[in-house]
Amino acid sequence: MVSVRFERRLVLDSLIYTQAVQVRVIEVESKYHSPGNDKVEKALVKLGAKKIAEGTIEDTYFSHPGRDFGKTDEALRLRKRDDGSELNYKGPRMKVESLKAREEITLKVDNSLAAQRIVERLGFKEVCSIKKKRASFIYDKMRVDLDDVEGLGEFVEIEILTESPERTSLLFETAVKELELDKAEPMTYFELILEKESHKNKG
Repeated sequence: MVSVRFERRLVLDSLIYTQAVQVRVIEVESKYHSPGNDKVEKALVKLGAKKIAEGTIEDTYFSHPGRDFGKTDEALRLRKRDDGSELNYKGPRMKVESLKAREEITLKVDNSLAAQRIVERLGFKEVCSIKKKRASFIYDKMRVDLDDVEGLGEFVEIEILTESPERTSLLFETAVKELELDKAEPMTYFELILEKESHKNKG
């Protein structure tokens, strides 16, 4: 998500004007190898976290026809879930202490097949598809996702959407301690899959 829209009312010469203001929202996240998703879920429930979703997700990633996303650190992804689909653009990662922050723009789509055909007609090519089972929770101001990724194993992702990413470190530190997460994974699932395929081809 790249922006939220709110209204600011201005009074000028006794007339009221409504001005739309766009606020840039940054996705700050951190991923960890899970000590066991069942164990983490029990800890979340004990802390009072609320489960908001559970199901299967398939992410299809595309390469750009004119630039190397590997060099620009961007990503274009079509996500298919049980409850709908969305097209995501992820911008280059920014360093916020030990966390990963990046701009994310999301467009909900009714027809995932049509969306894929559009981006392919524009020259984008499918690189790979990643399937995972995910259970999502809301804890404090954070979203916590418990993932079982096909071919990679279990992970825990903690995410906050914020206008001020530099203020999120304390929240992450608290969550990591309470959920007993100690093995951070800086790479995305996409990068982990590519690395795994590369090792397989070399072998």
